[in-house]
Amino acid sequence: MKKIFYIAIGLIFLLSFRFYSSLFYPILNSDNAVSVLMIHYFKLPHDLYFWGQDRMGSLIPLIGQIFFKVFKFSALTSEAITHYLILLLGCIAFSSFLKSYFYKIIFAIIWFFPPMRLIDSIQLYSGVEYSLIAISCYLFVYYQKEKIKNNMFLRHIILASITILLIASIWVSDMALISVFLLLIIQLYFYLKINKLTYSIFRKPELYYTLGGVVIGYLFIHYAKNLSQNKQDYTTFSDFNTIKQTLIIFGNSISDIFTFRAGEPFTSVYSYLVVIICVVIIFQFKNIRLNNATKKWILFFLLDAAFLFIIIIISNWTFLNGVPRRYFTCTYISISFAILLFSDHLITTTNHTNIIKTIILATVFTGGIGTLYNIKYISPKTWTPKVKVVGEFKKLGQIGIISEYWNSYITSCPNPDMIKATPNDQSFVRNYEIAEEVFQQKNIYIIKDMWLKTFPDSLTQFGRLLIKDGAEFRIGDCDVCKYKKVE
Repeated sequence: MKKIFYIAIGLIFLLSFRFYSSLFYPILNSDNAVSVLMIHYFKLPHDLYFWGQDRMGSLIPLIGQIFFKVFKFSALTSEAITHYLILLLGCIAFSSFLKSYFYKIIFAIIWFFPPMRLIDSIQLYSGVEYSLIAISCYLFVYYQKEKIKNNMFLRHIILASITILLIASIWVSDMALISVFLLLIIQLYFYLKINKLTYSIFRKPELYYTLGGVVIGYLFIHYAKNLSQNKQDYTTFSDFNTIKQTLIIFGNSISDIFTFRAGEPFTSVYSYLVVIICVVIIFQFKNIRLNNATKKWILFFLLDAAFLFIIIIISNWTFLNGVPRRYFTCTYISISFAILLFSDHLITTTNHTNIIKTIILATVFTGGIGTLYNIKYISPKTWTPKVKVVGEFKKLGQIGIISEYWNSYITSCPNPDMIKATPNDQSFVRNYEIAEEVFQQKNIYIIKDMWLKTFPDSLTQFGRLLIKDGAEFRIGDCDVCKYKKVE
């Protein structure tokens, strides 16, 4: 079974990479492309956070330098490899808490093939954030093993690693602050259940790593955020009426899923199957046998899901952004893993066990295959990688591109040396240095999609006058026209 497990994990990982990594993903957009471009242009301390933001720490661009500068891969390939290696380490760390190889494989499917509505768990920061937290949890368990209790050097290495990983998780996502806080509190709670609180705690290295981590983490995050030119307030809570509106929007979204109006038929079926699983676990709860270690991790992930959900709902930032689905990917990860932990410790008859496993397998398979179905048959109705589509721009040679945000950075990521692209000056310009590079190119092209109704004879961008130079044409699935600068 162990051999089958490794083969299955490897296959799931490779298939997910083939479908969803930045090299192949058909719905890759300019937000994804920024991470690619940050690898290409990376410089510290300027790029500690996602361009134009004081959130989403640049862990992938930082680690991606190894593949980009040492192994000389392209920025695009470096991003894909770095991103998926982090996800793979996170998956392995999570699976270490599951006894059954069946449930380890099930988690890999949940992790690498999420439902369409929650695809951002592997596209954006959530998967990276929880990979770091999962690795930290694994190291917590390893630290408590009897065989290393007398190896002080190794114990300090582990404590230092945990400290760095938890700081990095908060750097990657501010929401990880809640997860890290809960993790430390629960560790302390279970420690005090076994040990009395005495002055001997002041001789424990764990205390000083915790205090040092809080101080160093605060100073680092504070420094990184102060470098950002676009600071936002994410900590304001909504008033009662706004929370009510947020709940209505969220409720309507859930209603659309369960009534098959969301345009994601497989996700709707998946949701009903999840409800069935939850009902089964509730009715079989008396047959679940949990040891103290498992209780700790179930408590952590359930509280993590609950606290984050509440904070997301009452956050004014959530309402201002239209209650986007990507904010709930953290809850998806935590709840899914908690359900698997319960299922993994269910003691019942063989027939009941097989029925439950069949339902769970059908659920995750439905969610995963539904995403593939949506991409192929609903939107964008193709499996052609987005970078291959926009790669057509390389035929134009060394060029600059100005467009609406969603058509900007994505056109540059196949070859940032050849193609310099920026959003127009009325859109969200994440890096003005690249905007300057656009005007250093001899040939400049305008993409009108989602921005202009027609190509004007002249237009002004970033204080420069551009004159239309030729007829419009179509390339890279965009309507394009060449313009020349007025010197």
